[in-house]
Amino acid sequence: MIQFIFWYLTLTLLGLLTFPLAWRLFPALADRGYALSRALGLLLWGFIFWLAVSLGIAQNDTGGLLLSLAALLALSVWALWRAGRGQWTMDDKPVVNGLRSTVEWAKSNLRHVLTVEALFLVAFAVWAFVRANNPETVGTEKPMEIAFINAILRSPTFPPHDPWLSGYGISYYYFGYVLAAMLAKFTATSGGVAFNLMLALVFGLSAVGAYGLLYNLLGA
Repeated sequence: MIQFIFWYLTLTLLGLLTFPLAWRLFPALADRGYALSRALGLLLWGFIFWLAVSLGIAQNDTGGLLLSLAALLALSVWALWRAGRGQWTMDDKPVVNGLRSTVEWAKSNLRHVLTVEALFLVAFAVWAFVRANNPETVGTEKPMEIAFINAILRSPTFPPHDPWLSGYGISYYYFGYVLAAMLAKFTATSGGVAFNLMLALVFGLSAVGAYGLLYNLLGA
């Protein structure tokens, strides 16, 4: 239960952190990318982290995660600066003006914001409950997936250690497992629990993504 709460809070804060960037990237959408902000934040954070570790700029540890998160924060601050640059005031502060614009949008679209938040929480919680009652990692590719997650958690650099061939890196696409391992490391979650929470998270993000798609199509 506590790990679910940690994951939920992490993804919610990540979505709020990334929304200014989504606001900048999706000006034509009716919801300015709000429904996609969690997924966008996770993907960008993961890509920055993966790139930094792969290039030797950071290590696969909490410090590397925080460094990558700081880079994502810098991108959001830049987006706020760009959004507020055209709003001239006597004490012109573009970042503050950009933040004010996003807050005003959220207030005027409070129903949509609350719907997205409620939908994500319910979808994430429902599938986490399902996996909690059926947590086995057997069948199809599940053993391989949890092996990759655990290998990434134990590897100081990328590519991660191959769990089947000692001394070699994983020769397979593994970015999705990096996202799961990132959240596991950031929230001090074991690999097995992270595997099941990641399945629930994908379900939750898919639910709000589908809702956001319909909202933007109908609101266009």
